[in-house]
Order: sequence, then C-alpha cells, then structure tokens
Amino acid sequence: MAIAADKLERPRILVADDQADIILAVEALLKSEGYEIRSAASPAAALEALRASSFDLVLMDLSYSRQAASVREGIDLLARIEEVDPLLPVVVMTAWGSIDLAVEAMNIGASNFIQKPWNNARLLELVRDEIERGRTRRRSEHRRTEEKLEIEEAGEVQRAFLPPSLPQVESVEMAVRWQPQGRLGGDYYDVFLLDERRLGFCVADASGRGLPAALLMSNLQAGLRTLADSSAGPVETVTRLNRLFCANRLTNKFFTLFYGVLDLGRFELTYSNAGHPPPIVRHRDGGLSSLQGTGGLIGCFPEWTYRQESVRLAPGDRIWLYTDGLSEARDAAGAEFGPARLERLMDDLHAAPPAEAQAGVWNAVLEFCGGTLEDDATLLTFHLRDV
Repeated sequence: MAIAADKLERPRILVADDQADIILAVEALLKSEGYEIRSAASPAAALEALRASSFDLVLMDLSYSRQAASVREGIDLLARIEEVDPLLPVVVMTAWGSIDLAVEAMNIGASNFIQKPWNNARLLELVRDEIERGRTRRRSEHRRTEEKLEIEEAGEVQRAFLPPSLPQVESVEMAVRWQPQGRLGGDYYDVFLLDERRLGFCVADASGRGLPAALLMSNLQAGLRTLADSSAGPVETVTRLNRLFCANRLTNKFFTLFYGVLDLGRFELTYSNAGHPPPIVRHRDGGLSSLQGTGGLIGCFPEWTYRQESVRLAPGDRIWLYTDGLSEARDAAGAEFGPARLERLMDDLHAAPPAEAQAGVWNAVLEFCGGTLEDDATLLTFHLRDV
C-alpha cells in the first residue's frame, strides 16, 4: 500500500489522462498553486506510479479513448486504485459525465467528480478540499492503528500478569477459565503458594471495561503479591490493599475482591470478601454454602474495615469462584443467568472431574446468552481430595 505523503511540504498529485493537452493544462494550473505533479497517460502507467511512490490525490480521467464505452477503463482503474491505497482521495474527470456514471464512480471509491471542461476555480477548490480530507483520514487511521497496537500490546502484558499455570498441589485439583470481553479485561485471578502448607488465591473484578479496568487489575497484581506474605492474614492484606488504592487513586475506579488462604493440611479456608459475588462451596455431602461479603469494595474509602471469616472444609468439597460476567449474562429477552442457575449447575456437575464440570458450567452460560458474553468472565475451581 502507498505511504501517505502527509509530511511532504508540497502535496503530490498524480494526473492520469491520455490526452497530452489535458495533462499540460492541469499541470500548469496546479503547479502555479504549489503542487508537485506527476502524470500518467494510461491506467497501467498510473498504477505503476502509485505502487512506486506516494501521493495526496489522484486526478484521473474516466475514459482513455474517444468512445463513451471506454469509461469502463476508468472505472476499472478506480477499482484498482482502491485496492492499492483505499485512503487515497480520487477525483474523476470525464467529458462523458452523467449522474449515473458519477454515482457508480463514487460507489467504487471516487472522492469527488468533475466534468470537462472544468472551471479552474472550482477544480482548485476541489483539489484543496480533497487533499485536506485525505490527510485527515490518514491521520485518523494512523491514530487508530497505533491505538490498536497499543491495546494488543497491553493485552499481552495483562495476560503475562496472570499465572502462566496453576500450582501443582497434591491435595487440591484446580481449573480456571478467564475470558476478557475484548482484548483487555477487568477481571483478575491469582493462585500462589504462600508456603508449603498454605495456598493463597483471589478473584477480582474492576469497574468499567477496557484499558482503564485492565490497568487497575495490573496494579492489583503488583499490590497483592507485595502485601500477601506468609505472615499476613486475608483481612490484613485486603485492608492494606484498600488503603493503597484509595491513596493512589486518580479516578473513580474500584474493584471487588475475594482473597482466601487455604490451609492444605487441615483444609481450613480463611478469607475476606470485599464486595465480590459470594463463592459457592459444594460439600461432598450434597450441601451448598456461600462465602458472603465481609466488607465493601476496594478503592472507595480508606477507613472502611473488613472482617475475616474461616470455614472448615473436607476432601470431596469443591469451591467455585466466579465474576459477574457469568451470573449477569443475558439471554435474547434480557433475562440474567443469575447465581441460582450457577448453583444448580455446580450441584448437578459435582460428580464430574473439575475441568469437565467447569466446562459444563461455562458452556451452559454461553448457550444461555447466545454464545457471546457481554462482560469479562472468570471461573476458578478448587476440588479438595484425599491424599
């Protein structure tokens, strides 16, 4: 594709016409206004020039013989220019002009249309306007391309913050699914060993979407790994995180967070839930319980306090942590999937291996919402087993 001539001092125009007197007249007019001109006497020469160099505008004839039917050559050339450089403005000229032909040329890619013989003032005005619009389009496209690349790079960085794999723990089988709504997501999860006996894990969900939410989650990862050590309990870690984010907050962003520490020897789970959807525990005896909130959202008020809760678990129990991208998924009628459906699924699939059960839950939500989630979604599963 041709490179934009946006930064050149003199705009460059390619004039394509098979009549030498037309080219001379156009060159004289445009050069007097400071434009740099290159000419081409045939469609093939015009395409060769476009592939070899960059231009701000093409001013081209629609017919390359004295017969009206030959406008097809110009129409074909117009289509080829669109393939070479779709952002390049093209003004077409023809002595056989008609409304139908103008409409066809504009539909194929012409920016504007002028009939021969032309009015010099009108032609100069048209050229100036089209060059400016073309340069504006190129600048906008360049910005969009840069933004797209930045988002893709940010997405790669965000995925790098997630655990490359879950820890291998003999007494706990784990599975996780994480899917951002776009290239960047506001969901976050982490699982890590605090020491040989204790497993730390979290699931979080930032307000908003896209880059701001993803940046917030990146900061959470750095803060959590710094504050969560072998000596700090969940409530202390969550309280510190809240104060940290409140002190450094530049916008009105906040997030929910469930942070738990599982004692791998006694299967005792200690946790603090900062406004996150309550994780579900499906016990081996068939009972269901949820790990309710113990405090408000992270990042709102530094003086907020949080509680710490503990629950004794047993081999055969299964813990499900999720974000509201799953529970708030909607069907075509606007109805939410809801936590109750999640609980029923998690109960029904309890006998299945964790990865299979997780796939069953995930696929059921996708089927409910027509295959497309409207928000970031995370599903983290722990199955406790005898060793």
